Amino acid sequence: MNPTTHLLKYPILLLALLLTSFSVQGQSPYASPVVAANADTVAPTDSATTFDYRVLKSLQDSRTPGWDRHWVMVSNTFVLAPLFPAGFALGGAATQNDPLVRNQLYADAMESVGAYMLCMGVTMGMKALVGRPRPWVAYEGDLVCLQPVRSTSFPSGHTSSAFVAATSLSLMYPRWYVIAPAYLWAGAVAFSRMYVGAHFPTDVLAGAAIGTGCAFLAHAVRVRLCKDHPELYPPDAVLVPLSFQF
Repeated sequence: MNPTTHLLKYPILLLALLLTSFSVQGQSPYASPVVAANADTVAPTDSATTFDYRVLKSLQDSRTPGWDRHWVMVSNTFVLAPLFPAGFALGGAATQNDPLVRNQLYADAMESVGAYMLCMGVTMGMKALVGRPRPWVAYEGDLVCLQPVRSTSFPSGHTSSAFVAATSLSLMYPRWYVIAPAYLWAGAVAFSRMYVGAHFPTDVLAGAAIGTGCAFLAHAVRVRLCKDHPELYPPDAVLVPLSFQF
């Protein structure tokens, strides 16, 4: 296996380490008046909720207008995720003179769209099942969101969609110059959801796990279905060691 593909094993671990680095409380000179006015709010006591609260509180206390605009913009880039399948399909349609490349790109499109649809189904189902309130609702008057939305909080849909796209792309084209920017983008989207106050850290970690898992599952299905057509595998594909009975 190409050494760069080992990076695929660690995206969620790296994200967890990033979250932990922001879990130390501290007051910034840029803290908003709303935060300062509610400084006496009682923090949660159980460990998981304490971690969630402390990370968001620390990020909120460090906000500045410039970073606010930046991370809101990054958060909005999650809309790029469903464009990957469309890009593969358009690429296939544009390569009519090379049937092998055309079929390859069509297969890429099918894999990535399958992964994305599965990811969104799991994410929306869990949102409905868990029904976790958003951070600014759970800690009204203490935590402030820069991008309020009406849906429930767990898991993060922005994060799951970004990670399913990044993982699908990395599995199909396992090169460092694909993997590194793909996961940097997905990680930035995940971080932005916490910075803007739209999600708890555990929402983001769950979203990353769902997106990554759905991408691996879709890739394994493709490998199984295309076992008699190796030309439809991505170049130097990572073959996931899963078996399916059809």
